[in-house]
Formats: sequence, structure tokens, C-alpha cells
Amino acid sequence: MSDTPRFTIITPTWNQAEYIRDTIESVLNQTRKDLEYIIVDNCSDDGTQQIVEEYMKKDPRIIYVREPDHGQAEAINKGLRRAKGEIVAWLNSDDIYMDDHVLARVDKAFYRHSEAGLVVGDAWYCDKNKKLTEYNPSDRKVADWVIRRWYYIVQPAVFWKNEHALLDEKYTYVFDWKFFIEAYSRNKVYYSHTPYALYRMYEDNKTGQNNAKRKKEIWKLQTELGDSRLNAAWCRWVYKQYMRAEEKGDEKAKKRVDFLTKLMFHLSLKHIVSF
Repeated sequence: MSDTPRFTIITPTWNQAEYIRDTIESVLNQTRKDLEYIIVDNCSDDGTQQIVEEYMKKDPRIIYVREPDHGQAEAINKGLRRAKGEIVAWLNSDDIYMDDHVLARVDKAFYRHSEAGLVVGDAWYCDKNKKLTEYNPSDRKVADWVIRRWYYIVQPAVFWKNEHALLDEKYTYVFDWKFFIEAYSRNKVYYSHTPYALYRMYEDNKTGQNNAKRKKEIWKLQTELGDSRLNAAWCRWVYKQYMRAEEKGDEKAKKRVDFLTKLMFHLSLKHIVSF
């Protein structure tokens, strides 16, 4: 492999031995071979280390970083700082590339659309057992500013030219959203309309955790962006309602708030958003 691989793929992980074999193999089995694969492990104690080291013995493209971190954003940043690839992406340790030709398709997309700084694909949601549940198109054919209110892309299906940009580590739930808001503002985006990834959705994963902590970060991000006081105020109201509902253990109240947020989303023509 050359000193400048075409791709760098980063996988942050912590105690995901149940899934990480699928993730590793979906990267290493790509027909596009000129890649480095950085796995950043927050000292897992569930057998993850043994699995990664098993693959390292067979494939020198793996770079294994095993040390404590303070969250997923910090772990991914460790990989981003080391990344030598011309094109970068991260793939969480419970997600999978759609097939063995994804990187080849992405490379071709960048070649054909050389003005693009990001190539964004679609993805399938799936359950723990990889049963497909919902197709998620990343191109919603909306105005460019909408991504600042509504995080509609699916992260494992996004690839970008290496600008050595980093994630904002003060966020736990919306660091990826902020990262892509900033990347979209700097680059042209090409939507491939091709499924690149399987994205596991289940209660234990971070995206599946629809909780007050996540709602609070959405409010904080909207306040930081400063696009709309009205939208930020709405996000604060949603967070407060979630916080009260969780204090009371009232899941029905959260569902009522979810209904209102969807109603507001449609009535405001996607201008007032809190998800």
C-alpha cells in the first residue's frame, strides 16, 4: 500500500464484539484495496480486542488504537488526525457497507464529479440481525439550508475529501450533524442515489435513544448556529417537555411531543424542526 491510500475508514468502538466482525469484514472485503482502516477502541472488555487482533494478523491495513477516550467524537477525531487517505469516512462498529463494491462506486463518483467535496449515498436501516426495515434516501431534494435544521443524511453513507477537519467533542449526540453542516457549507455535494450502507437501528444505539439529553443537544446546536431564534426556542421547549416526561416516567407524554414536533415540521414547511 502506498503512503497515501485512496481511502481511510475509521471505526470507533466500545464493547461491540457482537457486531464488529461484520463491520471489519465489510471494510476489508472491499474490491478497492488501497485503504487504511483505523479502529479506535475505548478499552473494550467484551472480546473486541481479541477479534480486532485476529484480523490484524491477516491484514496489515488495520491500525488499532486501544486507549481510553471521553466519547465517540474524541475516538473518531483520533482516527481523523491519523488519516492519510484522500477520501475519508467513518463506519460505526455496528454498521456495515452494503456490499464489497461500495468504495469502488464512491471512487468512481469522485472521479466523475471531481468538483464535489462530498459524495453522499443512501442507506438501509436494519435490525440487529441485519433484516432490512426501511430505505433511507439521503437526497431529500430540499434547499441547502435545510440541513442546518434537519439532519436527514445517513452518516455511514457519506464520504468526503480529506480536509483534516475534526468533530466538535463537546457534543455527544449531534457531533456528526454539526460536522456535516460545516462540510456542506464548504463543499459541493454529489448525491449518488445508491445505497452504500446498512445502518443498525435498535434501542441501545445512540440514534435510537430518543431522550432528553439528545433533545438538549439539538437545542444547544440550534442556538449555536443562530439561524432562527424561533426554531431554537421550539427546540428548547421540546427538550423541557422531554425532561419533565422522563422525570415522571411518562412515555406517553414523549409520544405526544413527538406528534407535535412532526406536525410543526410539516406546518412550518420544514422551518421549525427539533429532530
